[in-house]
Amino acid sequence: MKSALLVKSLTGFALLVGLLAPQAEGQVPAAAPAPPPVETGIAVPVPGEQDMSTPAYAYEVRGRRDPFRSLLLRTQDDKDRQRPPGVAGMLVEELELQGTIRTRQGWIAMMRGGDNRSYLLRKGTMVFDGEVMEIGPTEVVFRQNVNDPTSPKPFRDVVKALALQAKP
Repeated sequence: MKSALLVKSLTGFALLVGLLAPQAEGQVPAAAPAPPPVETGIAVPVPGEQDMSTPAYAYEVRGRRDPFRSLLLRTQDDKDRQRPPGVAGMLVEELELQGTIRTRQGWIAMMRGGDNRSYLLRKGTMVFDGEVMEIGPTEVVFRQNVNDPTSPKPFRDVVKALALQAKP
């Protein structure tokens, strides 16, 4: 029993020394040849030969915020940007409704800006942070662009009402 164990251990040691000896001398043992690939019918893509003509996925904004932009980093505020002259450079909060005019084409709003000048606005007129959505006999509705990442919509509707005075 002891002799059989001794023979097995010496054989194992000899095999181990035989495998390690060529590596110690700087010789690398020959690797076994790889078996030829077997055709399974499954196409394996090659990195350099992929079809790049159609993208796999395209993100559509549809009024949502960009999910890859950080909520912690703020972009330049609207008040800090360079504004164009006239009504195109006015913020919605700077405009005050002075009156409305009815024409054949629809309503026109008379607004006073932050520069104490009067402007005539029609439906669709763009201001610095929004646009005129609707004009009625006593009010103007603006759609103001909002840069608030917690808001579900990127805009809010602001109503500027005419300050009616009671007759004495």
